[in-house]
Amino acid sequence: MGACQAFGSGSNPGRRTSLINMSETKDSLKKRFFYLIDFAISEYRNKNGNPYIKEYIELAFEISKKINYRVSKDVHLMVCKYCFSVRDSKNTKIRTITEIKNHKKQKYIKIHCLNCNNIKKINIK
Repeated sequence: MGACQAFGSGSNPGRRTSLINMSETKDSLKKRFFYLIDFAISEYRNKNGNPYIKEYIELAFEISKKINYRVSKDVHLMVCKYCFSVRDSKNTKIRTITEIKNHKKQKYIKIHCLNCNNIKKINIK
């Protein structure tokens, strides 16, 4: 899928609502979500210089919102949902934290995005 197909071209290229066709089934939209995420991550790791990586991730998250799909922890470990950047060692701090709640130890991973200063806390079981 090229940049022109993914983001539309025409009188209003910034508008992408027509790209998410709700007549498609949820399964096909989920496949499209994972395809866009995987494609964006592979492009980032190959360092091809693709300027549309953030737009691919943003479009994938818009699809997940439209079909009411809960994004898995694996995706949140790889992608920031606020600034749509791919996480790596240059733009992310990762810490493990143990907290005591109700006399029970709970372990968490705190992921701090250095691009948008957002902190994501993920429970480890």
